[in-house]
Amino acid sequence: MAGKNSGSPKLHEVEPRENVGRETIARYQAQFRGAAFECLSLLEDEALDRVYCDYQDDFVSRLNVDGNHVYNFFQVKTKGKLNYQWSVNDVFGIRKGAKTCEPAKIADSYAGKLLIHTIRFKNSCSNVVFLTNVHLNDDLEGLRDAIQDNSDNNYYKLLLENFNDALSPEAPIENQDIIERIKKLQLKSNISYLNPHDDKFFSEAREIIYQYSEIDLQRSECEEILNSLISLVERKSFGKLLEEIGEEDLDDIAGVSLVEMLDILSISKAAYQSLRNGGDSQAIKNASIIHRLMSKAGASERMIEFVSDCKVQWDIWFRDKRHTIPEFDLNFILEEIESNAADWVKSGESLSILQSQINKVLSTLDDNDLSATLDRNLLLGAVFSFLVRGNA
Repeated sequence: MAGKNSGSPKLHEVEPRENVGRETIARYQAQFRGAAFECLSLLEDEALDRVYCDYQDDFVSRLNVDGNHVYNFFQVKTKGKLNYQWSVNDVFGIRKGAKTCEPAKIADSYAGKLLIHTIRFKNSCSNVVFLTNVHLNDDLEGLRDAIQDNSDNNYYKLLLENFNDALSPEAPIENQDIIERIKKLQLKSNISYLNPHDDKFFSEAREIIYQYSEIDLQRSECEEILNSLISLVERKSFGKLLEEIGEEDLDDIAGVSLVEMLDILSISKAAYQSLRNGGDSQAIKNASIIHRLMSKAGASERMIEFVSDCKVQWDIWFRDKRHTIPEFDLNFILEEIESNAADWVKSGESLSILQSQINKVLSTLDDNDLSATLDRNLLLGAVFSFLVRGNA
């Protein structure tokens, strides 16, 4: 058998020339997770109306504030060693214990590249955010605190003194404006869902998805939704941009909207708004299940709405007739409906087969003199009433 000293080493026994590819993939995975989690915020934050993927920064969220657009810019930086602690030099380009610093290093630092947005976008820039999966060391935490409360800190003092030379040498900014711009910088550490092999992303994202999906999701269903969201973020990140691009094109190519999030969740905007406004969660759950089943069958929105109306008509019919139709006959009707509904699901849920199944039920009930007051619309609604109960 080949071994280290046999002259025929195995693949793992020779140090690779580089691991840049795997490191790059890991960075992208973290970036996609960060953007995906921000996309979930579209469901919860009414002001947030779009998330842009890999444009201007790793991702950017757009908020509508009093009719004006403002932006939050995010950089995602991860470390494979979870015990790593970012330093002031890592993030700002300022050496430990320094009395002076080089403006060029601040400009080229992670913080510098974020802070430049506060100058380029002026009042349109709301916040700039450094996201990481690991911790900050004590010096960097001290600087972060000083930025927020404008307290005395040597690194903060150096940042203030060198801000113009580093980031705005041709158009110097007043001291108070510098303070306000730097205060837009947020350092968010120990974000566990950024770790590529940590299931915190799944567990934390699932709570949000569950709240707005209206159905009791199985683990596999939740993973499918999350995978669809990650895939959407990837497509938006790698979409080819034109040299000159308008806002609508940018929204379409690189932006994720609430409508796209609702599409992933298979919920209509009306149902979503009803949920946000405290609507009947059971009715919305039913509508969502119908939407999922019919969308899978290739139905149009018009057809989905028609089926939902039929289901309501059946519920009314059943409530009115359940005490007037002999129990034997009613149970025979229900058995026939449920049997055909189950057959339709097993058949692959095509619309043509569904139509055939409904006709079959009506014919069987006609043959047994049980179709009085029933029609195809009611039977269609009955099928989905059964299917909704089975999914609920």
